[in-house]
Parts: sequence; structure tokens; C-alpha cells
Amino acid sequence: MSVRTYIRGSTYWIKYENAKKANALTEKMYDQINSALDEANDHKETTFTVLTGEGNYYSSGNDFSPAEWDTKKAASKDVEIGFSRWVRRLIDHEKILLGLVNGPAMGMSATTLALCDYVVCSEKAFFYLPFPILGVGPEAGASVTLPAMLGVSRANGLMLFGERLEAAEALKCGFVGKVFPHDEFEKRAEEMVEGFEKLPRHSLLASKSVIRGPVWREKMRGVAESELDTLRKLFATEETQKRIGARFEKKK
Repeated sequence: MSVRTYIRGSTYWIKYENAKKANALTEKMYDQINSALDEANDHKETTFTVLTGEGNYYSSGNDFSPAEWDTKKAASKDVEIGFSRWVRRLIDHEKILLGLVNGPAMGMSATTLALCDYVVCSEKAFFYLPFPILGVGPEAGASVTLPAMLGVSRANGLMLFGERLEAAEALKCGFVGKVFPHDEFEKRAEEMVEGFEKLPRHSLLASKSVIRGPVWREKMRGVAESELDTLRKLFATEETQKRIGARFEKKK
């Protein structure tokens, strides 16, 4: 299994365990993540849902290798892409979503963090969107969430030009709430979650329902759908297909 789930205290943990491929996200993993988010959302005794990775990477993003991905197929509106189902679930999730970023986060794994309620990272983490390298564009609401969090120029540096956002800068601009020493990350992050669990569940969930209420959810669903339409058009282009192939066929 590439995604491990477990419940500890009042927290449902979802951990990416594809360490040999830097926790790259496959369609199988999306199925597992989506099932886990459904289970976490419906669980009557949990308050928090954690997303984190195993090993040195949080996640290197989508696995576009030929064995896992068909770019032409993904361009079809008749095909439901796994990551689009993931985005909808994150937008609609009722529990407190915590992103514990143990290492570099790239592509989809980075953009979806902006849909979490609170994110912390290791000092060795960085955030990178390879959109211009692959010939793709924003996803997971990033066209709205990133400019709002980082400012227009910094967000466009990531989305248009492939710049990196380092951990210290992510803290300064508010993309993450805390940066922990790398060697202490797991311990410090777990202690933080345990501290959150002592807070009153009823008010936490009520506050989330206001902060990420119906108006926000409806807006973000629309943004994500618009981004997906553009992605499908890009996947259909010969240039994007060549770029994805050139980047990932080397990694067979």
C-alpha cells in the first residue's frame, strides 16, 4: 500500500508512503487518499485530518511516468482525473486539515496545501511548481489561493516561472505557520497535534464551518473546475505531451 492511514487520539492520519519515488502520487494513491478523506470526514470521533509524507519528501507531485499516466487520456472530459476528485474532497472536508510537510512539496502536493487549515514544515522543505517545465498550469485553486497568500508577483514566480519557495520565506509570507528543525520535525509536529487535540472539538469544527463556509467552498469548486478545463486543453497539446514525456520517460 502506498498510502497508510491510522487514527491516533482524535486525529486521522494520512501518510504518503511511496518513498522510492519521492512519494510521487499515482492514480492508485489518489484512490486511497480519496477513500481515506471520505472515511476521516465521516468519522464521528475525530477532529483533525493530517496529510504527511514518509521519508525525505512530503511528495514530488504527480507521477507522470508512462506506466502511471496517459496524457492524451487525461485530456478527455469523459475521464475523471484522480487529483480532481482529491481537490473536491479537500474543499468540502469538514474536519480540521493539517499539512505536516516533512520535506520538499512539488506540484499538486504543494498547491493542495493551500486548501489545508494549518500547515507546518521542516526547515529542509521547499515548495516548487513545475508548471512551465511540463507545459501545464495551476490546479487545486492555486490561481486564487497563492496570490492571496503570497502576493501576485511571488505567486506568479512560482506558477509562471518555476521559482522555488523556501521554508523560511514560506513562514514569512504565511504559507506555513511554523518551521521545525528537520531532525526534530516528526516529534515536534506530533507534539503540536497532541496540543491541538486538547482544544474543544465543538468550537473548532464550528469555527471551520464559518472560515471555510458555503461561499468559500462554492467559489473554490468553481476555480478548481475552471483550472481543470484549462489543464485538459493543455494535456491535449503536442507541446505538453512532449514535455511530460521527455521529463518522465528518462525515469523509467
